[in-house]
Amino acid sequence: MSLPCTFDELKSRPGPPLNAWGLYGPDDELGRLNLITPDAVKRASQAVKQGICINLNLPLSSFPSLAPSVRPKIKHEVHHRVYCIDDVVTFNTQTSTQWDGFRHFPYKHYPKQDQYTYHGGMTEEEAKDPSVTKYGVQNYARKPISSRAHLLDVASYVKRHGLPPLSYFDTSTPIDLETLVGCAEESGVYFALGDICIIRTGWTEAFLSLTEEERAAVLEKRGGTVGVDQGEDMLRWHWEQGISAVVSDTGAYEVYPSPKSPSIHEVFLAGWGLPMGELFDLRELAATCEKYKQWTFMFTSMGLNLDGGIATPPNAQAIL
Repeated sequence: MSLPCTFDELKSRPGPPLNAWGLYGPDDELGRLNLITPDAVKRASQAVKQGICINLNLPLSSFPSLAPSVRPKIKHEVHHRVYCIDDVVTFNTQTSTQWDGFRHFPYKHYPKQDQYTYHGGMTEEEAKDPSVTKYGVQNYARKPISSRAHLLDVASYVKRHGLPPLSYFDTSTPIDLETLVGCAEESGVYFALGDICIIRTGWTEAFLSLTEEERAAVLEKRGGTVGVDQGEDMLRWHWEQGISAVVSDTGAYEVYPSPKSPSIHEVFLAGWGLPMGELFDLRELAATCEKYKQWTFMFTSMGLNLDGGIATPPNAQAIL
């Protein structure tokens, strides 16, 4: 399989900037997940060397929402019925480790200043209607996000090379393309169509090291945070590498707030249909990769089979 067009051809398409609508067929709902072919999955199995399975999910119950005013804390109830016990769990799917679905984030101000347009040209009214199932996260279950993945441990790379330290809470810290490419080359990482890119910034460790009061202050302030730089060179690299999904240990993958338009969230979700994983727990994975000097592995994820869902816990693991 090859990419459906070049990046330069993508730039000249009608509609919002860099959209890939219809490139995989008029009824497609998988976007970049089309790149995860049987060959890509077989390639992933060949990356298993140690026989080690690693959890990549933060706790649902104890990890706080990054927007607590609009995303309430998970509610877990236990119901005793005569002789058996059930439980009822209510939570916002943007809580803790998550995949953003294609209906989570739109192109802003397209086609007009006061309009939002979602993946495939879906309107805001359609996107927020739970009876509309198109582009829902059920596609992440029916076409599991399971392929070969690579860890780009940027936090360790920056420290090892004496580069300026990453800022986690006070200011926006962009990770430029040169750093990503350098980290990949040093780790012996080479992408192929359908591979998954996982970036560790160290944000999770930094956040969890704070006191409860300090965490509350960070969440209330919601200042800038670390992430990949925004710009055409970064978008071109992701497109041309054939990356099918991206993952990070932060709340946005790209640097936040976005200094440029369109943002990576707009292009990846609304434009390409490229799943974005946020707040993944990469601590054990990074330590294991360093121990075995192996930064390529099999990645498996089966989200909620929820028709019309906007986001989902990933239920993800790495298998080295």
